[in-house]
Amino acid sequence: MTHLACTPECYAPDALQVQNLTVRYGQHTALEEANVTFHLGELSAIIGPNGAGKSTLLKAILGLTPDVHGEVTFGGRQDVRRHTAYVPQQQTLDWAFPVTVWDVAMMGRTGRLGWLRWPGRADRERVKAALEQAGVYDLRQRHIGELSGGQRQRVLLARMLVRDAAVLLLDEPLTGVDQATSAQLLSLLRGQAEQGRAVVMVTHDLEQAREWCDHLTLINRRIIADGTPQQVYTPHNIEATFSRSALAYGHQEA
Repeated sequence: MTHLACTPECYAPDALQVQNLTVRYGQHTALEEANVTFHLGELSAIIGPNGAGKSTLLKAILGLTPDVHGEVTFGGRQDVRRHTAYVPQQQTLDWAFPVTVWDVAMMGRTGRLGWLRWPGRADRERVKAALEQAGVYDLRQRHIGELSGGQRQRVLLARMLVRDAAVLLLDEPLTGVDQATSAQLLSLLRGQAEQGRAVVMVTHDLEQAREWCDHLTLINRRIIADGTPQQVYTPHNIEATFSRSALAYGHQEA
């Protein structure tokens, strides 16, 4: 299997830092005074109930939300999007669009190519490597509308990987995939973190997050708890995040 080379910035001693971040949609406050740091070399999970502000946090980091107060920096600089690759939720995308798996992965090179330059040999090699790493190179000529949920997620991961970004943000990448595919995707993300990237994913699966991640952030419109799984995964924090009913499902302190 071919592995993507990591650019030097991936290994820089920097971090993605969110400071006093508040996001409002009209009169509704979706996220309030959020402070959290995501370090290079770590796989992090953002966890919380529906409507808790998880996706809002990712979009605010990328500058995709309208009414934002606070600051987001990478390595102390505000040009965060230049260092970031993003995988949105599957249901937000048009899977009927007439493109192949190869085309979708190549879209990840657009930021580096610009709109007026055609992909060269290096770009094609990078796309091939990403598709191989995501396990979908054999599907490269397939139309995206023909793929299963798990295959689509792998294609989105390949598109993310070809950007060679230092920070990878994924919004519910494990939703709609079976257990075996979920484990494979987590292994791939774990590998990206070990290469020196900051990998941040939104997930609903507490047990998988505790097993695979270095860093957990519990959120419910504000940051409830933030730290290692051992620090964060306690009955008190789970209750504060999800309500008392969460304890009935067997979540115990680590």
